[in-house]
Amino acid sequence: MNIEKIFEHRRFHLFAGLLIAVSAFLVYSNTFYASFHFDDTPQIVENYKIRSLSNWFDIVRGQRGIAMLTFAVNYAIGGLNVVGYHIVNLAIHITNGVLVYFLIFLTLGRIDMGTAAGQGFSPANSNSEGLPYNVKAKRIAIYTALLFTVHPIQTQAVTYIVQRMEILASLFMLIGLLFFIKGAGASNTYAKILFYGGVLASYLLGFYSKETAITLPAIIFLYDYCFLASGEFRKLISRLPLYILLLAMLVILAAPTFSGLKETPGGSAGFGVQSITSKEYLFTQFNVLIYYITLLFVPINQNLDYDFPISKGLFETPLVKEGTVLNIPIPPPIISLIILLGIIGFALYLLLKRTQGSRRSQRSLLAFFILWFFIILSPTSSFIPIIDVIFEHRLYLASMGFFALFSLAFDRLFEYMERRKDKVAVKVQDEGNA
Repeated sequence: MNIEKIFEHRRFHLFAGLLIAVSAFLVYSNTFYASFHFDDTPQIVENYKIRSLSNWFDIVRGQRGIAMLTFAVNYAIGGLNVVGYHIVNLAIHITNGVLVYFLIFLTLGRIDMGTAAGQGFSPANSNSEGLPYNVKAKRIAIYTALLFTVHPIQTQAVTYIVQRMEILASLFMLIGLLFFIKGAGASNTYAKILFYGGVLASYLLGFYSKETAITLPAIIFLYDYCFLASGEFRKLISRLPLYILLLAMLVILAAPTFSGLKETPGGSAGFGVQSITSKEYLFTQFNVLIYYITLLFVPINQNLDYDFPISKGLFETPLVKEGTVLNIPIPPPIISLIILLGIIGFALYLLLKRTQGSRRSQRSLLAFFILWFFIILSPTSSFIPIIDVIFEHRLYLASMGFFALFSLAFDRLFEYMERRKDKVAVKVQDEGNA
């Protein structure tokens, strides 16, 4: 059976969703009885506030109230039986995998990669019945979604129960971005208002799941600039009211952080951390970001509680404590900074270089997913100190950018090998005829 026929099938989206769900279940099926750990204790086990749904309004009003409300629902159904908590976490993770699939598919469907007819991303590429199948878009979307779903780096976010906060915030960020895409494409004014209202609601729900969702406006703006406005700022003007509302919400939501928010159980960011200065935290994050990238390439020696070396100076090699197991030698922060600036500079070059047609689409696609990685991580990898300088669950949504780039590269390699194979076959045939 020609594998392309699978992607052409009109029910492929359903098949993709089932494949993502089954893959996630198989990978995490042995984790349903994993016990409570670390911040699970103060946030869930010893948190009597979630023991009754009668005070749901007070729960929602508290820090990360949406996530805490889901814990309260879990407790109301099964008490402190960990199985129910893990089932909900896995269900959210599967939903996120499906949303990643549709986000990639819709994004690739908007651009022209200059590929052969019938194999490109454009909806104009159709089968003999005139039905759009976007084989290449579906292929890369399912690659990305499956990597996002089963990659070992996601283990902590899915199985560390309290980090439902992370995956729930990611859920609302993905929904918010998809609402924006649908709203920007809506021709009906009422539909546009409805979708944009969904964006604002998703932003609020995401932030009150975990504060890292504060980056959603930046992600939306970047997506708009790359794929909807095609690099022309004047085309953004029609969506200015939405951006004003998002900016207002960002200022209101971010205000507590910059007024001296203290560290709380669960790892909230804030200036109240005394164990590390802002400068030391920033220098350390240069190395942390490089370490995150290495974990995505080679997910070994994973750890729930890293003893990551703190960088005291930009040019000083940090001291690695005896017994600490890390995948790579930790260099002076300046080396990591140069590498990071090179990656970000390359993305900005791709984004801002004036080109047209398929070349611009390719550049924007690469730039978007590179910058996605850094924007998502910016709240926890900045100068604002957090007690724990590194946590794998912070990579949860940021990793999608890496997986998308990996899938694009893998698909390009696959196509190259297919072309080489066809050339060899033609050459052999020609020699045989001779």
